[in-house]
Amino acid sequence: MKTAQSWTCLILVWIIAETTGKTPAVGDETIYWFKQNVLIHTYNLESGLSDQHKSKTSLFTDTISSGNASLHVPKSGPQDRGKYRCVVSSREPSEHIIIVTVEAPITSVSLETTGLSGFEEVKCSSRNIYPAPRITLFTEPTAQPDALHPYTRKTADPRGLYTVESKLLKLEDLTYICLIQSFYRSQTWRTSLQEKEIFSKEGQDFILPCVAPWSLQNFTVTWSFTREYKSTSFFTYDSLTQLSSSVWQKKVRLVTPGGEGGDGSLWLQSPQRLEHTGTYTCIISAPQTKHQVQIRLNIIPMTAEKRLSKSATKWWVPTVITGLAVTALAAIITGIIKSKAGCSKSSQSHVEAAEMQVRANTVTEAEDICLKEQITNGHT
Repeated sequence: MKTAQSWTCLILVWIIAETTGKTPAVGDETIYWFKQNVLIHTYNLESGLSDQHKSKTSLFTDTISSGNASLHVPKSGPQDRGKYRCVVSSREPSEHIIIVTVEAPITSVSLETTGLSGFEEVKCSSRNIYPAPRITLFTEPTAQPDALHPYTRKTADPRGLYTVESKLLKLEDLTYICLIQSFYRSQTWRTSLQEKEIFSKEGQDFILPCVAPWSLQNFTVTWSFTREYKSTSFFTYDSLTQLSSSVWQKKVRLVTPGGEGGDGSLWLQSPQRLEHTGTYTCIISAPQTKHQVQIRLNIIPMTAEKRLSKSATKWWVPTVITGLAVTALAAIITGIIKSKAGCSKSSQSHVEAAEMQVRANTVTEAEDICLKEQITNGHT
């Protein structure tokens, strides 16, 4: 007498479920698999014959005797979703209905500035997703929709996988935030982008701001510096280990100890125009979360007034000393001439004195011209 067999029907599952009354001596039962009421696979236990009915499915034949009638669907895709029905004809027929959902998860999200439309836009996009996800792109602070020209598109490729993208016009002083949520709400990815330009005085400490719009727990911070198309990573921080590293040594440090809540802002100490003018990029990363800040830093050298003041001071001191020396020398020469003139004949004294006086005056005027040129050169 046969033992009644309890059948297990699973789909896309590799685990053999527990069954009751297991026996290798099963009878002439036949297994039928239907998809949307269309027969896609049959198998007769007594003959061992299998018919796939032009489908790519298969059964685990080595475990059928234990009551496992699970169906294997390799390389599943959107076309494999739907209602499946497993029927086992035996002394005690059994039937199982399984609803199959297929999901291609979100694996990455891109948020970038683009100018392909003839003007600058911020575009958020993601690819190879199924079913089509929800996408939202907005700004903080909130801007009027008419000013941003919002645009969203979802397209499917021949495999049925979706590419989604959303665009907004790029405006100054705004943070762009993109949220992409899977159809079944099993995933929510978020990313944000901020671009700004900062002016700072040479040698004066200042802050490179980078704060995520969300409060974060476990995250990493990476800072890089780009100049003349060459980019270098110079600072990293891991909130989990609370370890940081920097190739700029004592030049930078976190503003908030431990980057609490997702604050990756840096102190930049005594920046120099030639060394530190360029583009700084901060990336704060967490699971399914990314915040990026791009800062164009312009370091202003000393003001023209300060340069002029310092330059004038440098020329003033030696010029005064030179002027005093020339004046003293002229006085000495004049005194000597007058002394000699008094000892000479009266017919020559007037001519020589007059001639020497002219020379003395000529020297003084020449020194005045040099002084003016020096001051002028000092100003320029």
